[in-house]
Amino acid sequence: MSTQPVPTIILFHYHYSPYAHKITWYLQLRGIPYKQCIQPPMMPRPDLAELGIKYRRIPLLSIGNEMFCDTSLIVRVLEEKFPKGRLGENGDAWEEWEAWSDQVFPYAAALIPSNLPLMKDEKFVKDREDYSGRSYRKEDVDAGRERAFERVRGFYGHTEKVLSDDRDWILGDKMTLADVEAIWPLEWLTTLPGALDSTVTADTYPKTFSWVKRFTALFPASKSVKIPTITGAEAKDLILHHEQASTSSTSDTGVPDNDPSGVALGEEVEVTPVDTGKNHPQRGRVRALVKDRIIIEVTPTEACAGGGSLKVVFPRKGFEIKSVNTKGNARL
Repeated sequence: MSTQPVPTIILFHYHYSPYAHKITWYLQLRGIPYKQCIQPPMMPRPDLAELGIKYRRIPLLSIGNEMFCDTSLIVRVLEEKFPKGRLGENGDAWEEWEAWSDQVFPYAAALIPSNLPLMKDEKFVKDREDYSGRSYRKEDVDAGRERAFERVRGFYGHTEKVLSDDRDWILGDKMTLADVEAIWPLEWLTTLPGALDSTVTADTYPKTFSWVKRFTALFPASKSVKIPTITGAEAKDLILHHEQASTSSTSDTGVPDNDPSGVALGEEVEVTPVDTGKNHPQRGRVRALVKDRIIIEVTPTEACAGGGSLKVVFPRKGFEIKSVNTKGNARL
């Protein structure tokens, strides 16, 4: 009996993205083979633009000719497609930590020291203002730092309390998806020079810092996995023209008559995050709207010779969808 080949998985990211860290850790912990296509940390991103992708948030992950957006969806899709040995087997507990870390990160990002070289780069400042919708000017960053620190100390205090019974991991004696979901903003802060002060250290929060160290020890540099790196052209060929592109992992289920979005199958729409990256909506035609996902068909630019299209998939939560022909309010 023949079996279908596993579609190529490609992760589009840049190395110092904390959101990308969450996905690379997950893939390595699961032993799921993938290729990576490294992107610029700032817009524009020509590789994605040629695929018709205007959505700006990183990372994105393609499986065959489907492009999955937002780390929350990427993790869920990988758990579904590779169920054996999945990390999220503790009910919904990991989802609570996913929501918790989403609360942490905006305050963690507010602790980026204003004297870092990147913060003096006008192009970077404008790019991050476009992304976040808030000022990245030195005076504004410095003014908001103490308030952010108050919240961050509270977040460290929370993990310290959870780990106070000497457990090794968030949910007990076994590392799970809850650890991956909870740890990424805290690990990012510990590696960002000048982000933390003397009130947040291994002495003031020993359990939390030990937990972070224990987790990162799972990925020693001496045993780092060599991930195949491909060019944008190679990625586009795999997504659009390879025979695996006919293998779909997301069913087209159409649009329910009572869907609250008010859009119809085949209608041209824009999908936009409700928080960050709102200046870069993704346009495409509706392929399916299901309970937790928005699926649109996107046509690449003429630069992608040979035609073809791809499906771009978003979570319903945290995104809005509206018809390009409607001037009314968008719907979630």
